[in-house]
Amino acid sequence: MGSSATWWATGRDTAVVAAGERSVLGPLAVKRAEGTAQVADREGGARLLRISVDGLPPTKGYFEVWLMDRSHTRLVSLGTLGPDGSAVLPLPDNVDFAEYTLVDVSDQPFNGSPEHSGRSVVRGPLRL
Repeated sequence: MGSSATWWATGRDTAVVAAGERSVLGPLAVKRAEGTAQVADREGGARLLRISVDGLPPTKGYFEVWLMDRSHTRLVSLGTLGPDGSAVLPLPDNVDFAEYTLVDVSDQPFNGSPEHSGRSVVRGPLRL
Protein backbone atom coordinates (compact mmCIF):
# COMPACT_ATOMS: atom_id res chain seq x y z
CA MET A 1 0.00 0.00 0.00
CA GLY A 2 2.76 2.44 0.85
CA SER A 3 4.31 2.71 -2.58
CA SER A 4 0.94 2.98 -4.32
CA ALA A 5 -0.04 5.77 -1.92
CA THR A 6 3.21 7.53 -2.73
CA TRP A 7 2.53 7.24 -6.45
CA TRP A 8 -1.00 8.54 -5.99
CA ALA A 9 0.22 11.69 -4.27
CA THR A 10 3.27 12.34 -6.43
CA GLY A 11 1.73 11.22 -9.72
CA ARG A 12 -1.09 13.76 -9.64
CA ASP A 13 -1.45 17.51 -9.49
CA THR A 14 -0.56 18.56 -5.97
CA ALA A 15 -1.64 22.22 -6.24
CA VAL A 16 -1.34 23.52 -2.70
CA VAL A 17 -3.57 26.34 -1.48
CA ALA A 18 -2.09 26.59 2.04
CA ALA A 19 0.83 25.05 3.90
CA GLY A 20 1.27 24.66 7.64
CA GLU A 21 4.29 25.18 9.82
CA ARG A 22 7.25 22.87 9.22
CA SER A 23 7.91 20.31 11.92
CA VAL A 24 11.44 19.27 12.75
CA LEU A 25 11.95 15.51 12.94
CA GLY A 26 14.71 14.66 15.38
CA PRO A 27 17.05 11.67 15.38
CA LEU A 28 16.30 8.53 17.36
CA ALA A 29 18.21 5.43 16.25
CA VAL A 30 20.69 7.29 14.06
CA LYS A 31 22.21 10.46 15.51
CA ARG A 32 22.90 12.07 12.12
CA ALA A 33 19.37 11.61 10.77
CA GLU A 34 17.07 14.64 10.69
CA GLY A 35 14.10 15.77 8.71
CA THR A 36 11.12 18.01 8.23
CA ALA A 37 7.41 17.39 7.76
CA GLN A 38 4.80 19.87 6.58
CA VAL A 39 1.06 19.52 6.12
CA ALA A 40 -0.34 21.15 2.99
CA ASP A 41 -3.97 21.72 2.04
CA ARG A 42 -4.98 21.04 -1.55
CA GLU A 43 -7.88 22.48 -3.46
CA GLY A 44 -11.01 20.61 -2.45
CA GLY A 45 -9.88 20.10 1.15
CA ALA A 46 -7.54 17.14 0.81
CA ARG A 47 -4.41 17.25 2.97
CA LEU A 48 -0.92 16.07 2.09
CA LEU A 49 2.17 15.47 4.19
CA ARG A 50 5.43 16.62 2.64
CA ILE A 51 8.31 14.87 4.35
CA SER A 52 12.05 14.85 3.82
CA VAL A 53 14.72 13.03 5.83
CA ASP A 54 18.50 13.41 5.52
CA GLY A 55 21.14 11.11 6.98
CA LEU A 56 19.15 7.89 6.64
CA PRO A 57 21.15 4.79 7.54
CA PRO A 58 21.81 1.99 5.06
CA THR A 59 18.91 -0.44 5.04
CA LYS A 60 18.08 -3.82 3.57
CA GLY A 61 14.41 -2.81 3.78
CA TYR A 62 12.60 0.50 3.33
CA PHE A 63 11.56 3.57 5.33
CA GLU A 64 7.91 3.82 6.36
CA VAL A 65 6.13 7.05 7.41
CA TRP A 66 3.63 6.81 10.27
CA LEU A 67 1.25 8.94 12.28
CA MET A 68 1.63 8.03 15.96
CA ASP A 69 -0.26 8.84 19.15
CA ARG A 70 1.45 10.26 22.26
CA SER A 71 1.72 6.82 23.89
CA HIS A 72 3.55 5.46 20.81
CA THR A 73 1.14 2.50 20.74
CA ARG A 74 -1.37 3.49 18.06
CA LEU A 75 -0.09 4.06 14.54
CA VAL A 76 -1.38 4.78 11.05
CA SER A 77 0.84 3.97 8.09
CA LEU A 78 0.98 6.75 5.49
CA GLY A 79 3.39 5.25 2.96
CA THR A 80 7.09 5.03 2.21
CA LEU A 81 9.92 7.44 1.61
CA GLY A 82 11.37 7.53 -1.87
CA PRO A 83 15.01 6.71 -2.61
CA ASP A 84 15.93 10.38 -2.01
CA GLY A 85 14.43 10.28 1.51
CA SER A 86 11.36 12.33 0.66
CA ALA A 87 7.69 11.83 -0.16
CA VAL A 88 4.38 13.62 -0.56
CA LEU A 89 1.72 11.43 1.04
CA PRO A 90 -2.05 11.84 1.38
CA LEU A 91 -3.33 12.25 4.94
CA PRO A 92 -6.45 10.17 5.64
CA ASP A 93 -9.63 12.20 6.19
CA ASN A 94 -10.91 9.98 9.00
CA VAL A 95 -7.92 10.28 11.38
CA ASP A 96 -8.32 12.31 14.59
CA PHE A 97 -5.28 14.59 14.46
CA ALA A 98 -5.85 15.56 18.10
CA GLU A 99 -4.96 11.94 18.93
CA TYR A 100 -2.28 11.27 16.29
CA THR A 101 0.14 14.10 17.05
CA LEU A 102 3.49 12.65 15.93
CA VAL A 103 5.19 11.82 12.63
CA ASP A 104 7.54 8.83 12.78
CA VAL A 105 9.82 7.23 10.19
CA SER A 106 10.85 3.63 10.75
CA ASP A 107 13.36 1.30 9.14
CA GLN A 108 11.21 -1.63 8.00
CA PRO A 109 12.42 -5.07 6.89
CA PHE A 110 10.94 -6.81 3.85
CA ASN A 111 9.22 -9.48 5.96
CA GLY A 112 5.55 -9.13 4.93
CA SER A 113 4.47 -7.73 8.30
CA PRO A 114 2.43 -4.50 8.25
CA GLU A 115 3.49 -3.73 11.85
CA HIS A 116 5.97 -1.04 12.88
CA SER A 117 9.43 -2.58 13.20
CA GLY A 118 10.23 -0.82 16.47
CA ARG A 119 13.24 0.85 14.81
CA SER A 120 12.31 4.53 14.52
CA VAL A 121 14.87 6.68 12.73
CA VAL A 122 13.32 10.14 13.25
CA ARG A 123 10.23 11.50 14.98
CA GLY A 124 8.60 14.87 15.56
CA PRO A 125 5.32 16.71 16.06
CA LEU A 126 2.58 16.85 13.44
CA ARG A 127 1.69 20.52 13.00
CA LEU A 128 -1.52 21.23 11.11
